[in-house]
Amino acid sequence: MLDQILLGISIGCILLITVFRSQFKGKIGEIVSAKFLNKLDKDKYRVLNDIKIDNPSNHTKTSQLDHLVVSKYGIFVIETKAYKGKIYGKEFSNQWLQYLSNQKNYFMNPVLQNYGHIKALEAILEESYPNMKYFSIIAFSPEANLKDVEVKNAKLCKISQVGKLIESLSSEEVYSADDLEKIVGLIKSKKSYQTDISHVMDINKIKKENEKKIEEGICPKCGGKLVEREGKYGKFLGCSNFPKCRFVVSGKKDK
Repeated sequence: MLDQILLGISIGCILLITVFRSQFKGKIGEIVSAKFLNKLDKDKYRVLNDIKIDNPSNHTKTSQLDHLVVSKYGIFVIETKAYKGKIYGKEFSNQWLQYLSNQKNYFMNPVLQNYGHIKALEAILEESYPNMKYFSIIAFSPEANLKDVEVKNAKLCKISQVGKLIESLSSEEVYSADDLEKIVGLIKSKKSYQTDISHVMDINKIKKENEKKIEEGICPKCGGKLVEREGKYGKFLGCSNFPKCRFVVSGKKDK
């Protein structure tokens, strides 16, 4: 009986480590980001850290936001990535690439991740605040080299710079203190209580489904055909419905 209990505990630990490995890596970065964000003027900014909300605009049940700053200037949505080394990526690529110690590591495009988070917020706030202004920010480790990342509709920075970047983007006050409380209340009213393990399993399921579609030459975003194109950094797969659909596969994993 004891052996069975110990076996069950071991299997459970292995499952947790497997499922949450990437989350463990990024947790320190999120904690550091929260430290800098909490220095923002509390009369103008409301900071929400590590919050899950219902996401009616996506196939997943929830969106998990690293940091959310509701302000008199709009809403800042921050995705934290604790990656070191050289980072390569394009705005509409499904994956970005990390070069670290002669190793290639692929990870989900954080700009697209944040786009999904913003769409979830829009669904919550569209009735009361249809013209809300959203700022997408991707905050990387201080050791990340971002010179080969190409984005236009999001801002990239180092984790230590996130607070100052938000202040630099805060150009025009359009919401009152009462608005801030109402906006925060609306967001919290849609707070999801889905467990972390269920959320991660949902994401992994969709990731596998999308990878299968890509292998079959199908665009996972619109269902169009993927065709080979030539770009600045070599060949890549892009959706045949471009420019209506800008989905691209920037690279292929080594086998």
